[in-house]
Amino acid sequence: MNTFRFRHAALVCAVTAGLQPGHSFSQDDTLETVVVRAAREPIDAAASGSSVTVLEEDYLAQRQTAALAEILRAVPGAAISRAGPLGAQSQLRMRGAEANHTLVFIDGIRANDPAQNGEFNFAHLLNADIEAVEIIRGPQSALWGSDALAGVINVRTRRGGDGLGGNLYAEGGENSWQNLGANARYGNERLRAAFGIASVETDGDNISRSGGEDDGYENTTANGTFDWSATENLSLEGSLRYVDASNDYDEVDFSTGLPADSNSETDTEQLYGRLGATLSTLDGRWRHSASIALTDTDNDNRGEFSRTETQGEVVVYTLQTSFDLADGHTLTGAYERWEEDFKQRGVATDFGDPNRDEDIDTDSFIVEYRGQLTDTLSVLASARHDDNSDFDDKTTGRVSAAWQVADATTLRGALGTGIKNPTFTERFGFFTNFVGNPDLEPEESTGWEFGVDQRLLDDRLQLSATWFDEELEDEINGFFFDPNLGDFGDFTAINEDGESERQGLELSASWLLLDGLTLNAAYTWLDSEDPDGEEEIRRAEHIASANLNWDFFAGRANLNLQVDYNGEQDDFFFPPTPPFQERVELDDFTLVTLTGSYQLLNNLQLYARIENATDEDYEEIFGFVAPGRTAIAGVRYSFGR
Repeated sequence: MNTFRFRHAALVCAVTAGLQPGHSFSQDDTLETVVVRAAREPIDAAASGSSVTVLEEDYLAQRQTAALAEILRAVPGAAISRAGPLGAQSQLRMRGAEANHTLVFIDGIRANDPAQNGEFNFAHLLNADIEAVEIIRGPQSALWGSDALAGVINVRTRRGGDGLGGNLYAEGGENSWQNLGANARYGNERLRAAFGIASVETDGDNISRSGGEDDGYENTTANGTFDWSATENLSLEGSLRYVDASNDYDEVDFSTGLPADSNSETDTEQLYGRLGATLSTLDGRWRHSASIALTDTDNDNRGEFSRTETQGEVVVYTLQTSFDLADGHTLTGAYERWEEDFKQRGVATDFGDPNRDEDIDTDSFIVEYRGQLTDTLSVLASARHDDNSDFDDKTTGRVSAAWQVADATTLRGALGTGIKNPTFTERFGFFTNFVGNPDLEPEESTGWEFGVDQRLLDDRLQLSATWFDEELEDEINGFFFDPNLGDFGDFTAINEDGESERQGLELSASWLLLDGLTLNAAYTWLDSEDPDGEEEIRRAEHIASANLNWDFFAGRANLNLQVDYNGEQDDFFFPPTPPFQERVELDDFTLVTLTGSYQLLNNLQLYARIENATDEDYEEIFGFVAPGRTAIAGVRYSFGR
């Protein structure tokens, strides 16, 4: 059945591509695509040697989907697991790594939550006021430290423009769907500023297989940025983001081991802020920067019989200097200090006290060399030393190269190491029958990749292929039963012996079939095994996507078809009877999303979408039911520039 459905989905995409038009959503490792987080300073993607995908603002608008995580399904090497409807816990796994092995930046701020196992929960990241999303795959810890073991995702929100402009929008749909938003931007010769606010509210769908209670969601996100040229050589920038979200969830019924209707809710507050300054000297050859960034999160889980609150705070101080040694050669040095705090509150019982106050400090030293050795060969080399307050220090490194062997052909490769520090939860525990392990060591990864990018048909067709191979040592098993703990044994976290191996192939294509008609497609084959040789859970062997976009009526109308295929994958089920843990198989699924828009007036747009248009019945986490078909329509008013 798996093979048939995959071939069927691929055939539908291929036939549709031959009949209709689209618009390019990204450029994979191509010239003229500047990425911010593939090096310590912005760099052309083609010169970085990394596998890079950039989702531009036009593509994000065409997709319309409120949750950015749903759009990231189309990125090569990325896999999404969502525990039910919109607002439920949403994890992204890069190249088969764990969800907390990918580092997320929002406007230069490390957004991973130390109070959520070091992950970034994509559930609350709305597709609103975003200018671009960069996805850099492969170990990036030599640049950005812990959490960047498998890759980096950098979200850049809208900046100020020339003059005054903005838009307002409102949409409604099934399940009492309501999405309202507004943004404004301003710019002159010295100052650029932008502000946006978005509010989503829905009654949602039922997470559990039984019962009839819908699990709703609310999210209000406000975001502001500014850039100020104080003098000819000195510039200041800042950003502030606040998220207030609330989602219903169904707790697991311990008599069945499956979710069941319950009056449970999670309230989440997130605050991100950053201030930075850049000074340019020696006619721009020597650049200095300093910044301070804050991530502050609060997660309040209220179950029917329990309540737990976790809080995390990360403050990062950064000093950096870059000097152009000669044309095409740059040396960068940087110092970072992280101060992480973790708080947990709950009801103490005879089984344990969950109340914790912990902190970790890290001092990091980074050096990077960027060189354009010839007109066609560029290299990038970096090293980083992390001095940790609580466990062994770690040094990571990375080298990459890109070689344009012909006008339309580029070869690229990279080799690097990555680390992921143990989380507060793994080290100190968090619930009954779990004992933390303060002696855990950081997870360490070594990975390499080789890729080729090819342009054909006068650059109307762009192809990319990448083979990657990664090995993970000291993998942390956070659900290990130790019979020697407590009176009858308890669960704890340990560093596994042996290595976890991950390898795979990423393919992508962007084809301008006709003017206004573009097809984008991606496919990932993944083999991901734990130290015992078992397939890692929630990692499908096959993932594919296709996007067909058609701009017509002189650009006033747009139609977009998105098809996402996710192959069979394993998961764990925890029944209430022995053996208490079973490996189960999740069926493959195909999601189809249709969107359309029409520019009724120069400043007035009507739009609509159907999500899960085929009403696919599927689960991404065992027992947690995903939402069915949903229809939504809206209107957008634009003003100014």
